[in-house]
Amino acid sequence: MSADISGFVRNVRLVKLVLRVMDLPDKTIKFERQAGTAQGYRYPLAEEYLGANTQEQLEELADNSLMERQFVAKEFGCPKCGSVNLSLRLHCPNCDSTQVERQDIIEHVSCGFQGPQSKFVDNVCPKCSQPLGQVGVDYVRQGTQYVCRSCDQIFQAPIQKLTCMRDDISFSVSDAPEVSLYNYGLMPRLEEEINRAVNQQQYIQEKVEALGFKTRSPATMTGRSGVKQTFFLVATSGVGFMKTNIVMDIINTGSTEEVFSLYAKAIDVGAYGVLFAAIPSLSDDAKKVADSYGMTYVEAEDMSTTADRLVKKFAELVETPEERMLEVFGGLGKQGPPSQVA
Repeated sequence: MSADISGFVRNVRLVKLVLRVMDLPDKTIKFERQAGTAQGYRYPLAEEYLGANTQEQLEELADNSLMERQFVAKEFGCPKCGSVNLSLRLHCPNCDSTQVERQDIIEHVSCGFQGPQSKFVDNVCPKCSQPLGQVGVDYVRQGTQYVCRSCDQIFQAPIQKLTCMRDDISFSVSDAPEVSLYNYGLMPRLEEEINRAVNQQQYIQEKVEALGFKTRSPATMTGRSGVKQTFFLVATSGVGFMKTNIVMDIINTGSTEEVFSLYAKAIDVGAYGVLFAAIPSLSDDAKKVADSYGMTYVEAEDMSTTADRLVKKFAELVETPEERMLEVFGGLGKQGPPSQVA
């Protein structure tokens, strides 16, 4: 694995995203227009895994030739916030009002008055108060022009301005920056590395099953809260009330927040124990949290090393007496009966 790819494949959330995208027919992450978002568009599939700064991460992957930018369109953006959620509006060149409309210009032949059709109420001339009469004889249409409802100015063409629907500011097209919209397709290099990661996942399953457990990876379990919780792997032994689930997961920030989140998920599904890997390491505070909650963990530099260390640690745990196993796992199983794998 090349040095530039290894850092990305170390990101477990990215691995999960790529696996999801690999199942798509076109293997492409596509943007969707959503007026209520900051930019006027977003990448909802990628956001499920990458979080708030999704586009920055997709761009970083493209810069490193791990994803391919697929040009879709070039549009104008807001000079203030960059959003492409814009509206094209017509403005009066005299007072800048947007209350402009296109009307027929009528000339009343008998008195010479010319004006927009809206001035001839009930087909009566506003100057001489006489009925218009017959078109082509008593009055003629001089074509169409724009009329401002605010200042009554008549003009040939209005000024076109863009309005940002987020900031409610108007600006000329010449002041609007150009924004390129892309979809992102997987590059073969990234697929190859992710496939290697999948092979490591299968390797873990095989080794755990050889120890007498049934496995599912990835696995979704419905917790007491009703929320479906997803884990890298669930190892199950026993049946009925004797059934126990050991959940296994991988975290990549090494933060206390990720450890807390994993513990909450394990408690929600009534897991008997938790074993997780941190790539590349846990912070000191995160280690303290894991230890205090009886969560077993290993640290590893990459997915390949992770697989070996997870398998070795799992084997050590299941070979210990049950009393020791409960001590190592912190007695998570005492929280209640285990949930069933969905």
